[in-house]
Amino acid sequence: MRLHRSITIVMAAMLTALLALGGCSTKPAAEETTAERACIELMQKVPVYYEDFEFWDASTLQSDADLTEFYQVWHGRRGEWLENFGISSADVDYVAEAGVLTLARGDFSLQDVRDGLSLFEDDYYLDTSYTDMEVWVCKPSEHKPGEIPPPPRIGGAVALTEGLFVWGNKFNVDDYLRVVRGEELSMYDKNAAEVLERLPEGIMTRISRSPYPEGVIISGSSIKKEEKGTYSWVNVYKFESPEAVESADADEYFKGIEDDFKEAESVFAERGEPCPFRSFTLEQQREFVEWSVLIEEKYMIALLFYG
Repeated sequence: MRLHRSITIVMAAMLTALLALGGCSTKPAAEETTAERACIELMQKVPVYYEDFEFWDASTLQSDADLTEFYQVWHGRRGEWLENFGISSADVDYVAEAGVLTLARGDFSLQDVRDGLSLFEDDYYLDTSYTDMEVWVCKPSEHKPGEIPPPPRIGGAVALTEGLFVWGNKFNVDDYLRVVRGEELSMYDKNAAEVLERLPEGIMTRISRSPYPEGVIISGSSIKKEEKGTYSWVNVYKFESPEAVESADADEYFKGIEDDFKEAESVFAERGEPCPFRSFTLEQQREFVEWSVLIEEKYMIALLFYG
């Protein structure tokens, strides 16, 4: 599920899932962890005009025993399909998604991937027109003369470099290659950096360039394990100016978030059940707004994967 656009839609999805289930700081570059560096490096390979970027720390999901259930759901929904290309899940450290474009970093064999591509009934072939990168392209669907050509296949190309697997439609892979060559700007710019610096490192980090609410330049969120069974969900927005934060549209937007959580708390109180989320906070610092909340694991999973 993509958690952007209107938070009202997000909270509506959360409530449905619930009922069905019963001051900012920055970190110097020297203190960046491996996962933080990987998030930045993968974002630097995505075009600036892509609206969303989502990063998963698959290595931590696999290695932390407290995250076993979370990893199993993530693997079934987001990671298992990589095995179709000869990539063992155990060898995947990080996965990033920007729409259809997917990038997976890890310690896997490129030859295993090539062998996996060869099993697609000859659908993929090595396109030698790409002289600076190994790119495998899916053969066009056949059609009879006079017939309307079928739409391009999803997942029409794969680009390979040591430790990095890139998958998407052919134009997505071409977009990626233009960024790598320096012909296009990447999604990681000053605004993205400032939002990432204010987000805690977590198992998932998302950046969005959706211009909502009015005046927002960029926003981001992260999911972090606080303790076994409990996760923090932190959201940061950068506006054009402190004055933009004070607009009626922004005020209505953030008040709606707070009201949605209060409403959900009321639902559980009426049912005589403990609320699965707590410690909601909302604060502004100049042109930045941050809100956060603690959520129990099964509801965090429901929100991310089943909402």
